[in-house]
Amino acid sequence: MQPNPSAILDFWFGPATDPAHIHSRPEWFRKDPQHDAEIARRFGPLIDEALACGLQDWTATPTGTLALILVLDQFTRNTGRDTPRAFAGDPRALSLAKSLVASGADRTLTGVQRQFVYLPFEHAEALADQDESIRLFAQLGRDEPALAGLLEWAERHRVIVARFGRFPHRNAALGRTNTAEEAEFLKQPGSGF
Repeated sequence: MQPNPSAILDFWFGPATDPAHIHSRPEWFRKDPQHDAEIARRFGPLIDEALACGLQDWTATPTGTLALILVLDQFTRNTGRDTPRAFAGDPRALSLAKSLVASGADRTLTGVQRQFVYLPFEHAEALADQDESIRLFAQLGRDEPALAGLLEWAERHRVIVARFGRFPHRNAALGRTNTAEEAEFLKQPGSGF
């Protein structure tokens, strides 16, 4: 049976009945081969369908759109680490996130969910999208003080795009040649995310 938006949200956030549902999870932002393999096993064909511009019916609701953003922006990063596939869903995820924000429907989601609507802006290699990321994460921090620390990560991403016009740590995976300045930057701890 094909997973639906609820299956994605329950996997990522835990079921709504789980007390941890509104809290951050450690597996979201660490490299964990077992977690990545679990996503690939459970959702591999779904990721392929989303990357092929499928699942458009999911965008009928804010939670469905969130689920599709998760597949395009997070699941691709988990299952495509160090390959171009990790970033293949970024344009569509950003487009969906922009639509959700423009409609105001992002504000109907929990704070923990909203951060994943805003991550495509943070992942974008355009300064205007980075500026929007800062605005969105600053507002999220005001709305949900427990999430205020996410703004620092948005700011760190923006500094890199402002400096280089792109994320140098993606260059190897995307077949891009580093500039001399990027090569020097990549030698620094914390130069990649």
